[in-house]
Amino acid sequence: MKERGAYRQSFLQGAAILAGATVAVKLVGACFKIPLANLLGGMGMGDFTIAYDIFRPVSALAVAGLPVAVSKMVSENAALGRWRDARRILRLAAALFFVSGLAGSAVMFLGAERFAGLLGSPQSGAAIAALSPAVLFCCLMSAWRGYYQGLGNMLPTAVSQVTEAGVKLVCGILLCAAFMQPAMENWPPLAGLPAPARGAVGAVLGVAASTAAGTLFLSIRHLLRGDGLTRRQLSDSPPPARCGALLRRMGRIAVPVCLGSVVAHLTGMIDLASILTRLDAALGRDAPAFLGQYAGLIPADYPVRDIPKFLYGSYSGIALNIFNLVPSLTAALGVSVLPALSGAWAVGDRRLTGRHINTMLRVTMLLAAPAGLGLTVLAGPLCQLLYGRKPVEAALAAGLLRMLGPAAILVALTAPLNAALQAVGRTSAPVKLMALGGALKFAANYLLIGLPQVNIAGAPAGTLLCYALIVPWSLRLLVHEAKVRINYGRAVLRPLAAGILCAAGAWSAHGLLARILPPGTAALLAVGIGAGVYLAAALLLQAVTKDDVLMLPKGEKIAKILEKHALIR
Repeated sequence: MKERGAYRQSFLQGAAILAGATVAVKLVGACFKIPLANLLGGMGMGDFTIAYDIFRPVSALAVAGLPVAVSKMVSENAALGRWRDARRILRLAAALFFVSGLAGSAVMFLGAERFAGLLGSPQSGAAIAALSPAVLFCCLMSAWRGYYQGLGNMLPTAVSQVTEAGVKLVCGILLCAAFMQPAMENWPPLAGLPAPARGAVGAVLGVAASTAAGTLFLSIRHLLRGDGLTRRQLSDSPPPARCGALLRRMGRIAVPVCLGSVVAHLTGMIDLASILTRLDAALGRDAPAFLGQYAGLIPADYPVRDIPKFLYGSYSGIALNIFNLVPSLTAALGVSVLPALSGAWAVGDRRLTGRHINTMLRVTMLLAAPAGLGLTVLAGPLCQLLYGRKPVEAALAAGLLRMLGPAAILVALTAPLNAALQAVGRTSAPVKLMALGGALKFAANYLLIGLPQVNIAGAPAGTLLCYALIVPWSLRLLVHEAKVRINYGRAVLRPLAAGILCAAGAWSAHGLLARILPPGTAALLAVGIGAGVYLAAALLLQAVTKDDVLMLPKGEKIAKILEKHALIR
C-alpha cells in the first residue's frame, strides 16, 4: 500500500497493516531466534533472556506510558480539529522521550553488574550492559510512532518495525557467531566469559543496533515526508493549549499507563526472579524426585548446579518464544483501536464506540483461538521442527508449551482490552488488574515451582492463573464504563468453536501423517490442514464479516463470492 500525505486508515485497515507487519517481523524474528537458540543452547539463551527481562521493565518505565498518551491526545485533538495541538504534543513528547530514554539507558548500563548479581547470574552483566542503548532508541522511536498512530496512520510504525527486525536478524546473528569465536576470549569486555555468554552479548548488541536503525528510519521519514497536515488545516485550527496544560494531561494519562506496563513486564521479572530461586529450592529439597523427571533427557554427567538455568533457558528461550507469537499478533489491534476508540469517545459517539469494542473483541478471538489451541495440540512437533538441533531443550519446552496454549488466548486479549480501557478514560484500571494478576502469579510460582514433582511446570500454570483473573475483570470494567453491549455469541463463542475444530483437525492430521512422513513435513502439513479446517469453520459459523474480508488483497472479489454462497454478511 503506497503512503501519500496524511493518509489515514480505518481501525480495521490500520490493524491489518500492523498485523501484516507483525507477521513479517515474527517471521524475521524466527529466523533470528531459532538459529540463535541453536547457537547458544540453554545456557546462552538464559543469559540472553536475562538481559531482555531486565530491558523490558526498564524500557517500560522509560517509554511505555508516553506513546499511549501521545496517540490518545493526538487522536482526540484530530477528532476536534485541533491540529496545532497535535504538532505541539509531538514536540513535547520528543523532549520527554529523550530525557527518559537517556535515564533508562544509564540505569541499565550502570546497574548491569548489580542486576546480574541479584539474579544469581554474574556472567549476564555484560549482556545487560550491551543492551542498554536500546532503551534510548526505543524511546525516540516511540515519539514518532505514537504521533502517527494518533493521526490514524499505521504505515510509519509498520515499516519501522520491519526495518528493525531485519537489522536485528543480520547484526544479531553475525555478532553472536563472531563473539563466540575463540579469538574473542581475550577481548577485555568479554574476558573470562564462556562462549555462550559471549554469544549472548553479541546477540543483544545486534538488538541495540536494530533499535538505532528503526529510530533513524522514522527520523528521516519525518524529515522528508512530514505528517501530511496541510496549511489550511493548521490555519483553521484554534490556538494550541499551553505547554504546561498539555504536559499535565500527558502525565495524567502516561503515569498510570506506564505503571501498568511496568507491572505487565514485571510478570516476566517474576518468572526471572522466582523460577531460578525456586528451582534451586526444589532441587535442594528432593534432588532424586526432581532429576527423575528428566531421566533420559538431561545427560547424567551434566552439572547439577546448572540444571535450573538450563531449564529456565529452555522455557524462556523456546517455549515462551513460540507462545509470544500469539499475543504479538493481537497487540496490533490494541495499537489501532486506541486512536479510533479515543476519537469516537471524545466526540460522544457511543454507537461507534460499541461497534469498535465488539469488532476488536471478535477479531482478537479470531486470531487467538486457533493459534492458542493449535499450540496446545502441536507443541511437540512445533518445538522439534523449529529447534531440532537442540533436541533436549525442544523436548523440555514442548511439555511447557502445551500448558501455555490456553493462556495464549487470554494473554492475546489483554493488550486490546487495556487499550480500550485507556481510550475510554480508565487508564488506571490495567495497572490495578495487572498488579493483582502479578501477585497471583508470584504466589503460584513460589508454591508450585518449589515442589520437586512440579518444578518448572509451575511457571506456565502461574501464567494461566494470572490472566484468567485479569481478562474477565477487564472486560467487565470495559462494558460497565463504556455502557456497551457485547455480542458474546458472535465475538467469543463462534471464533472459539472454530478454533476448537481447527485444533482437532490439526491434531488428527498430525497423528495420521506422522506415521508415513518425516516429522517436519508432517508438522507443516498438519498446520496447513488445521488452517483449512479453521477457515471453513469460521465461514460456516459466520464468525467472519464482510469488513474482515475487505481488508484482504482482492477482498472485494472474495467478498462477492462468499456473499453469493451466504457465508458472510
